[in-house]
Amino acid sequence: MKYTFQDSTEFPVQRDFIQDLQDFISISKEAIPLEKSIIGIKQGNREETAISQSRLEEIDKFQRDVVDYIEERTQGTESTEILEIKAKTIEASSNISLLKKNERLEDIDKQNRLALMEAQQLETRILTTLSPFFETCIYGAENAYYASAQDKEMKGKQVSSVNGLQYEFELNFVHSSLKVEDLQELTLPVWAKSGILSREEKVKKMDVSDFHIISVEYEGKSVKTVLQDKDEEHMFTISADDMTLMILYGDHDITGDEKLAPLIDREALYMFTAKLKEFFTKSVESRRLKRVLLDGKNAIEENIVFDCLKLIAGIYGKLVRECIEKGYTKEEVTIKMEESASVRTEKYISKSEASSELSSIGNEGMELATILGVAEA
Repeated sequence: MKYTFQDSTEFPVQRDFIQDLQDFISISKEAIPLEKSIIGIKQGNREETAISQSRLEEIDKFQRDVVDYIEERTQGTESTEILEIKAKTIEASSNISLLKKNERLEDIDKQNRLALMEAQQLETRILTTLSPFFETCIYGAENAYYASAQDKEMKGKQVSSVNGLQYEFELNFVHSSLKVEDLQELTLPVWAKSGILSREEKVKKMDVSDFHIISVEYEGKSVKTVLQDKDEEHMFTISADDMTLMILYGDHDITGDEKLAPLIDREALYMFTAKLKEFFTKSVESRRLKRVLLDGKNAIEENIVFDCLKLIAGIYGKLVRECIEKGYTKEEVTIKMEESASVRTEKYISKSEASSELSSIGNEGMELATILGVAEA
């Protein structure tokens, strides 16, 4: 499928932009009200806590006033009975004051825990709502992938970023463990001792096909992986990009060894690293959005998801304006889809439809419509 503007010039992003735009509107309609609810819960909790704190201060003040009054009324009194009544009255007042303060503190703690639980449930719903959109629909994001064996099970994460927005996925793989042979057969040259008496070091091709892949890092064009045998006796670290290759056997640099370096099958190694890259697309069973950061701040906890949506709207807005400029009508956002030379279709969304859907959210939706370039004049 090929995507173009209505004037048949190539679309910068080879995706169904109209569907992505509709999905963006949909997740905005879900996420923004959820965030508003969280803000409301937190504000309500702060107000309730402030009221409770005020009650605590009133109890303290009343207790002090009672003691001051009793002290004043009994000043100069030497009567044993009066002094005994004074002491017991102050003690009783102190005890009941402490009791009521503890009750109020328990109420504060209960209210805080309830508010936190409600907020966390809504935060989880926001992440669930955003997750499928964030997987593929944020254009221009740079992705980094990491995988490592934890308790004999391969776990992974994807960290993506664009324009100050960073988001992290937890990755679950199809297979719980990964060996080199799951990708391809591989041998690496090493120095090995041979002979019974002299124990001379000789060059040996070590078959690492049954080695476990302990960790993988894939950032940009660079891949780094650690391989280890089941007895944890031998370990290799392989780092590669388009320009360089480095292989460490323990601490020994094989690629820097003038006798070992020529024996490296570079073609096989680059094929291996290419398959490691593919592992993060072909072997991922599921992704779960775990964290969203904006300029280093946790967007969910700080209630700035709307700011994240505005950033995405800015990315989309440039394409919306270009669609309108290259389209035949200024009231529609249109793209063309070419399945073959003979099968071509158009897909569009009217500005009024997009604006109407977003305006249902309130002021936030109207602001997104303006950023997207679909707001009605």
